[in-house]
Amino acid sequence: MARVILVNPAIYDFAAFDLWARPLGLLYLAASLENHGHEVRIVDALSRFHPSVAGVRGKYGPRRRRYGTGAYFWREAEKPACYSHIPRIYKRFGLPEEALGRELAAGPRPDVVGVTSGMTYWYLGAAEAVRIVRDIFPGAPVVLGGTYATLCADHATSAVRPDYVVSGPGEGEMLRLVARLAGGRAAEKDAPFAELPNPAYHLLPRFESASVLTGRGCPFRCAYCASKILAPKLERRRPAAVVDEIESYRARFGVIDVAFFDDALLWDADGHAKIIFEEIARRGLGMRFHTPNGLHSRYVDAEAARLMKAAGFATIRLSLETIAPKRESDSDHKVKYEDFLRAVGHLRAAGFTSEGMGAYVLIGLPGESTGEAARNIAAAHAAGVAVRLAHFSPIPGTEYFEKARAAAGIDLSEPLMHNNTIVPAGGPGAYEKYEELKDLAAALNGELRKGRVVLSMRDVEKDPAAALEDMRLSK
Repeated sequence: MARVILVNPAIYDFAAFDLWARPLGLLYLAASLENHGHEVRIVDALSRFHPSVAGVRGKYGPRRRRYGTGAYFWREAEKPACYSHIPRIYKRFGLPEEALGRELAAGPRPDVVGVTSGMTYWYLGAAEAVRIVRDIFPGAPVVLGGTYATLCADHATSAVRPDYVVSGPGEGEMLRLVARLAGGRAAEKDAPFAELPNPAYHLLPRFESASVLTGRGCPFRCAYCASKILAPKLERRRPAAVVDEIESYRARFGVIDVAFFDDALLWDADGHAKIIFEEIARRGLGMRFHTPNGLHSRYVDAEAARLMKAAGFATIRLSLETIAPKRESDSDHKVKYEDFLRAVGHLRAAGFTSEGMGAYVLIGLPGESTGEAARNIAAAHAAGVAVRLAHFSPIPGTEYFEKARAAAGIDLSEPLMHNNTIVPAGGPGAYEKYEELKDLAAALNGELRKGRVVLSMRDVEKDPAAALEDMRLSK
């Protein structure tokens, strides 16, 4: 048996928010390690309930919001030189370094330490975690996994300098590494996703909401998405097992809010998602459900909408992304505006209101004009749905990464330049341009909260920004 510590590091960025963001990769990994007889401890630097930050008041303190979401504790951080032109505060989100160190040192010396990583441009948090681990446990082997480690393995090797880098779904590889480094039973082959034990939520000291995956991977091949790199094939769990897992979170931990983080939850819904929703409703779990990753509008039919309402879905996010026909192939033809309008109609007929619905609109794509982005924003508003902006980030290994490199004319080998706040695909002045689009979305959402849809599709086809200004002047 080996002792293993798994670390979820702090985030360095301009903005971060806990939108049901449990460290699912670490939780699955921890469960697999425990299942093979190892002793596992999780140190979560992003815990909003840790004693070192839970009592902090004011703008820096963690704040609770609806449905188990909330703001992280943060402190201002030194801004990297490549962000000097961004007029925003650069922040470190998570437990203070000294608190993270104390938490790591609170238990026995580990045989192996695993550190996960999120966005490629968050690698400073992973590097910090590796440094702190080595200060406290010199000589302990450190393994880096997660999204950044998968997409930027060479950069991670040189910049973060772990002893080992694990790419992709890492349960099997980590089990083999631990067995080789510290003894124990190794996995002979990687277990299918459907056969993995439930995430080890019992290793988190406190949490208000849970995240679940009914499947790993995606059947689509969008030009801007790395899903196929991170999880090469779509694997799904049995619907009954998913519902059992969800029910256990209420029974064991008192959790009410659960977020589905699938990339394609409603794909083949008749054989999967609808069965899950129907069984949740049948059991009467009395829980609230959320779809922060966005649902494919094409698959939201009347039955799916009815079942989601019956199951207890509280917030629905639809992926509109863009209405520009020339970009349909870039999103694998998975979204058309008529599909989006039809989905909104089905959801309204099932009892969902504008308050619980939102549409993700993707902005900052290489070659996208301000007018194109504004029309996408206005199209979501014209359907009576709140706009949720999804800022494009160039992801290594994707087709749009190379398009972004060409459009921006900058070196994207530095992962900090992948940050969606700086919108590198837009080139000089992009930050100010996209701040204007954020203002447009905020203004439209403000009108929607008052019960007013102020732009029609006629306005969308013309100049939505000018139409909004005309509306303001007419007041």
